[in-house]
Amino acid sequence: MGKPVYLGKQRLWWCPHCNVPLLDRRCALCGNEAHRVKHTPPGEVRVGFEGEIAILKDAIRKQFGCEFNRKMVLFNRVPHTDRMDEIIIDGEVIGNLIFDTEREEFRIALRMNGAYLFNKCATRGYVVIDSGAVQPVLSGRNLMAPGVIDVSEGIVPGDEVIVRDPAGMAMAVGVARMSSDDMQKLDRGMAVKIRHSGYGEFTEREDVSIEKIVEANEKHLRKIESKAVEFIRRVHGETELPMAVSFSGGKDSLATLLLAIQSEEKFDVFFLDTGIEFPETVEYVDEVRRKYGLDIKTINAGDAFWRSLEFFGPPGRDYRWCCKVCKLGPTTRFIMENYPGGLLTLVGQRRYESEGRMRKGKIWRNDWVPNQYSVSPIQNWTSLEVWLYIFWKRAPVNVWYKRGLTRLGCYLCPSADLADFYIAGKYYEGIEKWREYLRKFGECRGADEKWVRSAWRWRHPPRWVGAEGVPRSALNVRFEGEAWKRVWFNREVARKNVENMLHILPEGTWRWDGELYVLDNFQEEARSLIIRAEECVACGICLGRCPTNALFIGDDGKIRLHETQCVHCLDCLGKCPAEEFN
Repeated sequence: MGKPVYLGKQRLWWCPHCNVPLLDRRCALCGNEAHRVKHTPPGEVRVGFEGEIAILKDAIRKQFGCEFNRKMVLFNRVPHTDRMDEIIIDGEVIGNLIFDTEREEFRIALRMNGAYLFNKCATRGYVVIDSGAVQPVLSGRNLMAPGVIDVSEGIVPGDEVIVRDPAGMAMAVGVARMSSDDMQKLDRGMAVKIRHSGYGEFTEREDVSIEKIVEANEKHLRKIESKAVEFIRRVHGETELPMAVSFSGGKDSLATLLLAIQSEEKFDVFFLDTGIEFPETVEYVDEVRRKYGLDIKTINAGDAFWRSLEFFGPPGRDYRWCCKVCKLGPTTRFIMENYPGGLLTLVGQRRYESEGRMRKGKIWRNDWVPNQYSVSPIQNWTSLEVWLYIFWKRAPVNVWYKRGLTRLGCYLCPSADLADFYIAGKYYEGIEKWREYLRKFGECRGADEKWVRSAWRWRHPPRWVGAEGVPRSALNVRFEGEAWKRVWFNREVARKNVENMLHILPEGTWRWDGELYVLDNFQEEARSLIIRAEECVACGICLGRCPTNALFIGDDGKIRLHETQCVHCLDCLGKCPAEEFN
């Protein structure tokens, strides 16, 4: 897991008297001082919906045989190779809910508070030790097989277990290294690798409603709302640009939209339909439109993903061509057509999501989208602040959150966890269709099942994934010679198209007489134009950079040039997905 990731202040307290989580130190209900909840950074705490609660209940029942009936649970997303959340009940972390990628199921790894809580009802997943093993285990040593005097049935290596002393008191938790049978019959070897140990107790408090939690934090919510609204008004007034909210259907953009409404500033709203959205997200956007009486413009990427998939192959976390083709390209064209003087876009981005987003600040420009200024009024909000604000405003919530997803986006996003695909696959058949595509793609290239299940999400998978990446073909352009460079290609190119795009270069910098030659000082620009001419996926990003509107998408779906309109400024040679991911 590495070191804790601190992306901002940790803001989570708990009032033991009212049994509510707080965003400030003092409880607004009783006036008492609250205690800080010890949780792992970056502190992406959220209120659990019924889908997550059901997953947690199922894990507790399978592992320990206990029925869990709490309705109010907080989850804190922590760094892990896949999905892992700290489980917070009554102000204490009782364990971690982890998606086991090998077993393809959720399991719970208890802390000692969790062991105290579930030990009294556990009918499975426990090991009883003799008195001679108690002190070594308490001192941090692992439990050896000779120390086991009783064990529940059905334990297999890798299972999480509660360790009991001879009196039945929970005194440790750990991971089984043997089966139940081996623990009882073997007289040597490690039975349980101990993770935590110690005596204590956990006293459950009365469950609380979300309404009570919101009431306890309303003063804080009013404060951050006022600050964000004032920020929107100030930035909008300073830029004098038209303003719009980019609404994705997720919680962060919903909070941003609510703040824009509260600001009473004039703004537009647009939703980018990438063509690979969950159908329920598209329906939810329409629900929000009706509830708030908004004219939400839809930017439709159409089949851009599927067309580009033939060229790029599956996207990856280190190969995110999909965002450029399905989001940034259509957005660029939309802004160019509707806001030629530029656009101030309110987005739901927060510093606690990633290190990259923390560094961006509250206002930035995207290198891929000309004429767009991105502004995040919730940049410094935590996930819990976002959710409590949404509950306070009684805003509708996308059903996918209620089903157990914590982040929403395209249903086949490579940045999603395997846990997300597991949950989504229960409700949406498109997940299985995507897996079938991956199987066929992988079979043609000698990929194994590990690649299909997991490693496809990287072009160059990290070592811990345990699988190799699948090679993609690319156009290779190289130059030879001195002042005039001869251009070589690793495959045949369409001369007419390449020549058309090369007219972007200043006159006299290239010639094509039998072979293509380019002056040394312009070889990199030439390489870029050749790749764009051949590999264009019609994203349209470069269109917004051309000051004379000389660029257009041709009938063949590739970028083309009105040669007489070009002024050779080379402004169009900004970032391009065809070149970036070639």
